[in-house]
Amino acid sequence: MSKRAVRMAAWLLALAPLAGLAADDAERRAGDVLSYALPLGTLGAELWRGDRSGALQLARSFAVTVAASELLKRSTHVERPDHTNDESFPSGHASRAFAAAAYVHRRHGIGEAWPLYALATYVGYTRVQAGRHRWADVAGSAGLALASSWWLVSPQQTGLQVSAHRARGFSIGWSVALP
Repeated sequence: MSKRAVRMAAWLLALAPLAGLAADDAERRAGDVLSYALPLGTLGAELWRGDRSGALQLARSFAVTVAASELLKRSTHVERPDHTNDESFPSGHASRAFAAAAYVHRRHGIGEAWPLYALATYVGYTRVQAGRHRWADVAGSAGLALASSWWLVSPQQTGLQVSAHRARGFSIGWSVALP
């Protein structure tokens, strides 16, 4: 098992007690906590790895995702399922959670991101179950996070890189980036 897989398993084990809460109010609170824990945990992991560039990219992408979510909430006027206000679309909680998952996906690949996507989807589920959002609100949040990450985050270069170029003839170069 790779070091990355071990780290992701450790994250899941650390967060599992939150996901296992059964009561409706406790489940809602678990979603609330995860919506902040995922981006903060991801930021901490990037700083622990020494990837300051990645941490800065995460912060930028997160800020854009959250700002776009708030702008859309105030301009689309979609009423919540519980009729408390007209700021349902998109879900702010899901936007925060999916911002972390989309960042990891873009920066490190789907192999490291899928557990975060599962937890972000759980956050969305808690919002739908609480009657605060519809699944379309959650999907909109995921779309915003993905767009922001693909715009602002650079993939970390690992593995074999092959390039070909023409300079007074033809040459092929390759390099291997070790983690």
